[in-house]
Parts: sequence; structure tokens; C-alpha cells
Amino acid sequence: MAIAAADILGAILSFGGIVVMFAIFNGNIVIKIIDFLLLIGILLITGRLAMFSLRPRYVAGTNKISQIVAGIYCICLVVSSIYYMVVIFQS
Repeated sequence: MAIAAADILGAILSFGGIVVMFAIFNGNIVIKIIDFLLLIGILLITGRLAMFSLRPRYVAGTNKISQIVAGIYCICLVVSSIYYMVVIFQS
């Protein structure tokens, strides 16, 4: 669950930074490129965390449901970052 907690906090901070920069600078092309690069970073990190969370473990003491919940949350972040990459350049 520590992975999920760190992922939630990181997603809130990174998506917040993207939205604030986009709103303050009115969608300037340089800001769009910076936001795009930040979204690629989110995509890579959460994709790796999703693969890490959903791989089978044989260690005693790990809860399977927490692995599944953390993996699903990471997959949702991957999908949302891809969606916002498309939306940034459509506006």
C-alpha cells in the first residue's frame, strides 16, 4: 500500500502542476511542450509501477487485493495521462 500512497500523492502534485502552469500561461506552446514532457514522465513512472504492482509475488505477508488495487490505480493514471496528452494539443 505504500506504493499506492506514494503514487496518489505524486499524481496529485504532478497533475496539479500541469494544470496550474497551463492555466497561468494560457496554453502557450512552450508550456504545452513542458506539460507534454511532464505527462510522459507520469506515463513512464506509473506504467512501471503498474507492472511492478501486478506481477505475481510469492512472498508471505503480501495482500493480493492491495496489489490489484494499486495496479488498477496505476493503469487509470496511465490512461488519464494519455488522454491529457491528446487534450493539451487539441485546445
